[in-house]
Amino acid sequence: MNQEKQTKFAFLMLFAMTLWGLAWTNGKVVNEYTSVPILIFWRFIIGSITMIPILKLLKIKILPSKDGLRYIVGGGIFMIGYNVFFFMGTRLGLAGAGGILVTTMNPLFTFVFSALLFRQGVLRKDLLGLVLGFIGGSIMLNIWSMSLSDILKSGNAYFIIASLTWAFVTIISSKSKNVIHPLTFSFWIYFISAVIITPFALNEPLFEIFTFDFRFWIHFISISIGSMAIGTSIFFIGAAHLGSGKASAFIFTVPVTAMGFSMLILGEQLTPNIMIGSLFAMTAVYLITIKK
Repeated sequence: MNQEKQTKFAFLMLFAMTLWGLAWTNGKVVNEYTSVPILIFWRFIIGSITMIPILKLLKIKILPSKDGLRYIVGGGIFMIGYNVFFFMGTRLGLAGAGGILVTTMNPLFTFVFSALLFRQGVLRKDLLGLVLGFIGGSIMLNIWSMSLSDILKSGNAYFIIASLTWAFVTIISSKSKNVIHPLTFSFWIYFISAVIITPFALNEPLFEIFTFDFRFWIHFISISIGSMAIGTSIFFIGAAHLGSGKASAFIFTVPVTAMGFSMLILGEQLTPNIMIGSLFAMTAVYLITIKK
């Protein structure tokens, strides 16, 4: 690939990561308006509908193979779990802190689960990364000065569980790539997630979101179309052109954009423990993701 194309895809990747970082502030704002089941239902409905023209434009097959179905169902279940804990966490906690905590802890949890489930080898640098990640997470949570009740009330417990569930989405997505295109996989787990959450959403005033103001819809469109459909599509396309290693490196910008938007829009503060803890955690992710 020539330099001009590399630069083009680099800017696109930065744009996608910006959308992912903004999603944490979006989640905090839309939580002010309605319940979690309604937010999840409409997020996946809008997200899956938006994926259809993207798949058509890129000439990617929409229907999955039989081998891909088990990955779609499993991915959908964990995707629902992630969104429940994402919205619960942003409802109670700080959007910026959640964006940093989840995006730095997820690669660490993914590595641990992959090592345990698939008996992957663990190098010294990986062990050092895990130790630094644990220290970083503890610093971000300010765990030495908080009781279990405090952690639950702050929303941080939901962020940790969100990281755990997203780790399984990541693993399932990685294993599915040989039998289903990543964007087809994304479309179907969004659709399946909408189906799974429907019985819970039907107990709520499902159509009340159409009475909400412009502020809600700006943030909801951003979190449903921006981060889910557009951001995810750009990431997968960028990964195909730049390579998974270079593409993954852009994820390091998500904690920065998540904190930046939360400070700019919500007026949140970057506390010393969040700043120091995130540096430990990002160093940990770097150690684990670099090749030997």
